[in-house]
Amino acid sequence: MVPLGPMQRFLPVLCVLAGIVLSGCSSTEPREQPAAVPEVTGEAPVREIWSRRFAEGHDGEYLFMTPVVVEDQVFISTANGYIGAYDARLGRRDWWKQLDARLIAGVGADSDHLYVVTRNGKLMALSHTGEPRWEAALPNESLVPPQSNGRQVIVQTIDGEVLAYDQDDGERSWQYDSNMPVLSFRGNATPYVDGSRVVTGFDNGRVVSLDVTTGRVQWQQALGTASGRTELERIVDVDSSPVVRDGTVYITGYQGKVAALTLRSGEERWSRSVSSLRSPAVGNDNVVVAAYDGRVIGYDLASRREVWRHDKLQWRRLNSPVTLGDHVLVGDFEGYLYAIRQADGSIDGRAQVDGKGIRSPMVRYRDRVILFGNGGQIASYRIVEP
Repeated sequence: MVPLGPMQRFLPVLCVLAGIVLSGCSSTEPREQPAAVPEVTGEAPVREIWSRRFAEGHDGEYLFMTPVVVEDQVFISTANGYIGAYDARLGRRDWWKQLDARLIAGVGADSDHLYVVTRNGKLMALSHTGEPRWEAALPNESLVPPQSNGRQVIVQTIDGEVLAYDQDDGERSWQYDSNMPVLSFRGNATPYVDGSRVVTGFDNGRVVSLDVTTGRVQWQQALGTASGRTELERIVDVDSSPVVRDGTVYITGYQGKVAALTLRSGEERWSRSVSSLRSPAVGNDNVVVAAYDGRVIGYDLASRREVWRHDKLQWRRLNSPVTLGDHVLVGDFEGYLYAIRQADGSIDGRAQVDGKGIRSPMVRYRDRVILFGNGGQIASYRIVEP
């Protein structure tokens, strides 16, 4: 088997989509039968605050067009090059425009700029009203939004590179190259960036912390070890984005584990075996993981033990869960949004948002979440807690 070249890694290296395994590249039928839409208790209804349609959304492609919130504005981009801003409270559209390029990932932002990546390998910086500021060439495509700490803009590409660009003019300051496996899922982790470090996961099963100024490796930790006779069996991708809370990094890996790592040193505080491509949700008392096969599992933060799990959403191709009050919200491939109680895993509420599904990660804003469905539905939802 010949390793793929850099540009080829844009295509599904396997005919595998996160949460689904396809029998052929042209097939849209999952190998596993999804569970039926589950019944809910009705104790915590999922209520729409506002909902709007924005262009064609993901335009039928397997992309992750994640929105971003800056103060009280939410910014959104689409595969066919539209970018727009909405009032995060009321859903009023403030502006929109179409760029002269197709886009491949969601919007990144800091207090000065918006950042998008194009299908032909460019990083673009825009003003908060969509006016172009600068462009920089990327060595390959990126499937995740650029991240910024207000000085450096960090981009992770599909071939395992992390690059830093100056926020003011787009000049590249450093580049880190990981050791990529032959086969991997189509997807990448979105890096965590602060004033000191970049923390992200790679397709070789490792989580790495880099100095944000120089790109020097500060620490690295393995979430999974490749084993097995075939390349398929040896996949250990870390596509989940790090969740950082109180000096701890929470992250998951495929055919690996969910782990809590010390942000400063990478030391493992605890871990539990689980296979997931989605970021965990960290609440006051629990860590909730959407496993690769759609099982949802709750771990107690204090005792670190598994306290519940259920298969009511098995093979429903869940996105990353988000904590909201006493619940977590998670979406599925048919566009349903579920409220799951953190304490016991019961499904208390449900709403259908976008009939083409919810794939991209949701963002939390105040007491609600904002999401962008596959079909172009941008919406804000909250849970009516009992």
